Formats: sequence, structure tokens, C-alpha cells
Amino acid sequence: MDTLDAAGIASLMVEDHRAVIEAVAAAAPAIGALVEAMVPKFREGGRLIYFGAGTSGRLGVLDASECPPTFMSDPGQVVGIIAGGDTALRRSSEGREDEWDGARAELEQLAVGPLDTVVGIAAGGTTPYPLGAIRLAKARGAGTAFIACVPMEQPADCDQFIVLDTGPEVLTGSTRLKAGTATKLALNCITTALFTRLGKVRGNLMVDLAATNDKLVDRAIRTVRQFDPSRSRDEAWALLEANGRSVKRAIEVPNWQPTLRGERVHLRPMRPDDIDALHAAASDPLIWEQHSERDRHERAVFERYFAGALASGGGLVALDPAGHIIGATRYYEWNPTDRSVVIGYTFLERSHWGQGTNHQIKQLMLEHAFRWARTACFHVSP
Repeated sequence: MDTLDAAGIASLMVEDHRAVIEAVAAAAPAIGALVEAMVPKFREGGRLIYFGAGTSGRLGVLDASECPPTFMSDPGQVVGIIAGGDTALRRSSEGREDEWDGARAELEQLAVGPLDTVVGIAAGGTTPYPLGAIRLAKARGAGTAFIACVPMEQPADCDQFIVLDTGPEVLTGSTRLKAGTATKLALNCITTALFTRLGKVRGNLMVDLAATNDKLVDRAIRTVRQFDPSRSRDEAWALLEANGRSVKRAIEVPNWQPTLRGERVHLRPMRPDDIDALHAAASDPLIWEQHSERDRHERAVFERYFAGALASGGGLVALDPAGHIIGATRYYEWNPTDRSVVIGYTFLERSHWGQGTNHQIKQLMLEHAFRWARTACFHVSP
């Protein structure tokens, strides 16, 4: 290694680190088992507490410190403890890692119990401090896990065992390298999977976010609009304001009058001044020939339908690419309990029959509906 220039050393290290992804991928089932065991405990007030020494301890503290800004978690939900205390984050405290009972005071101070999960981290798998931590935690009734970066037998006091087999380091013995990178990735996986399972992620968006300053307001607006692109920035902000500036609450409010665009047809919210243009599109008796209200082409009957569609909060007008009104449709009967919605009868001018327009309307409406709904039903017959 000492015969290489700096670029050569970097290339060598990058190549050596390919083993990291393979190691963590192989450990994914064990990571998943740990997370699934923690989920019900967290729902009852449980915590995740990392114990480690040196690089392993620093990585535990780092992961714990990143959870509140990422997931709006309570700072006490994920805790990182390093042998030697906070001073050891910046200055080596190697002697403390050999203390089998070194974690006793922290476990007592945290009042660790059955709802908690204590995870010991040791790249080489033999460090007394984290091994002692899981032994002491087990005696207090807590769940336990151990993370090591070498193949080894599962420790006796360990409920969940995660092996990240990264192999020898390119700089012999320097476990801050591959072992450290693999550990960081594994901890990322643990907390991201945990808080996703706890409902703090929708799609791939961080939604448990409170807009409390300008930066977070902008992020909140962008998150609401990314979840529902049909909303403008002003509409997204109004929705946030109406929901205590909580992104999570805001995105749970369905938008059944979106603006949706396809190649053949555009949909927008129905407005009171659409009545004349819509009736003109609906005035052909053949459009209603198979509908229960076969006389809906008549003005008085159509006005009753139009008033109901407006009042439903789900009425949509269909326009051709030139902006001419060619028909209408709607969402209705949203059931927040079973998360189902109905897509109603769609009528179109006959000149747009058989051209794929109705198909695209249904496609646009389905894609939008499944942002909130688990089930969408079509009203296809009277």
C-alpha cells in the first residue's frame, strides 16, 4: 500500500469496500428480524439503546442523534452510549472497552426494562463493554441484539444476532474502515426500517415533520406537493396551516378534486360556471341511453345532477387538449375506515367515444386515488 500514490490508495480502498454492500445485504434477514421484534415494543413506549466502544460506539451515537431530525422521534427513543462517555466521541478511551460491567450505571440510569432493546456493537466481536451491556440488559428483561463484523458464534445473552462479514481491512486492523462503513449502513437500515414500520414514512417521503422554520416550511410544502402534485404551493401551504403545519396530517387529507393531465384529456375541479358548457356536452340523448336517468340530457334534470356533483366535493370536468369541456366524472363515497372510494359514471361527448379518452380518464383517476385509497370501485351501471 505504501508504494501507491494517493489516487491508487483511494482506488484500492473503494474496491475493497465492495464487500460492505454484500455483507449488509446478507444480513438483511437478521436486521429485519430485529426491527420486527422492536416494533410492538416501540408502540408501547419502548426504546432502542446502542452500546459500543471506539468507532462502534461513535456510530451508535451518530445514528441515535440523527433520528429526531429525520423522523421527529423523541430524543429518548433511540439512545447511543459509548464507553468512556461523551469525551470518548473525540478522544480515545480504549481502556474503558475492557470493562464487562462498564454499562451498568447507564442501564440503571436509563431504567432499562422489558420494552427496551439493547444492541451491542463490536466490529471484532470480543469487546467486553458491549458484550457486558447485553448480558446486564438481558438480566433486566430487555430484548438484546449484537452486531459483529466477523463470523462468530452467537453470544449467550443475545436474542438477535447480526453478522456483517466484511473480511480483513485493507489497512490491517483498522476497523474504522470496512467494518465501520458496514456498521453505519446496518444502523441506517435498522432505524429507517423501524420508523418506516411505525408510520413515519409514506412512499419514500419523511412525513412526520413539523414546519417550524422557513427551511422546514419549504420542505413541508415540497413534501405535500410531491405526495400530491395536483396541489399548488399556496394550496399545500393552506392545507398545512389547516393541519397545524403537520405534514403527516396534511397528506392524510384526500384531494378528490385534483387537476390531472394526460395526452388526450385534462381533468380539473368542477365549478359553478361550468353548467352551460357541461350541459351542452351532455345534451345528446344517446349519451344517457343506458343510464338510469335517461332524461338527464334535459336541462332541469341535468341541473339536479350538476348540483349534486358540485356538493359532493369530488366533481371533475373533462377537457380536450384545446381546453374545450367534453364531459365530466367524479369521486364519491370516500370511506376513511376501509380507505375505499368510488369513481362515478363518466359521460363524454360522442365525438370522443372509442378514442381511448375514457380509458385515460379512469387511469388518471385511479393513479390519483391510490395516493390515499386501498380500494377504488367503478360505477359502471345504474
